[in-house]
Amino acid sequence: MKVLWLSFLLSFYSLQGEYHVQKIWLFTKTQYPGNVPINKDRKHLRSNPILLICYLKVSRKIKSPDWETAVIGGNRYKVETEQVNEDSVTVGALKTTNSPVIITAGPDSKLVQLTLMLPGEIAKPEAWSFILNGTLNGKPVYIRSSEPAVGLAPVFMP
Repeated sequence: MKVLWLSFLLSFYSLQGEYHVQKIWLFTKTQYPGNVPINKDRKHLRSNPILLICYLKVSRKIKSPDWETAVIGGNRYKVETEQVNEDSVTVGALKTTNSPVIITAGPDSKLVQLTLMLPGEIAKPEAWSFILNGTLNGKPVYIRSSEPAVGLAPVFMP
């Protein structure tokens, strides 16, 4: 009976496993549409949504999961996945130094871009600052990171 119980527990714990990625980048970016009114202190009068964008560097040989949700600081986000077809991508400029941010995949790797949209808060936040959940071959997988999001300079759209 103990052997059956132990095998049941082991099969339950193997249902959700950590999916290994080579590198995770998390960025925040504000995109301003068109002309934005400013006050006398040169601050924008309209609030614009802040985009959360995540880039994953993964192996070309391993199938990527279907990422579904992310949890950041007690907030649950819906994830939209977009494949990056280039070996490198210019994400934007750093908010603090205005230096360009370029992410390179490498010869055996590829990049995946995830856009995170906020559907609501969760009741019990995790200790990790970033958790990404998905499925691979019908099984739940996740990745975790304690790295904070890097702020990018605002982008003014025409």
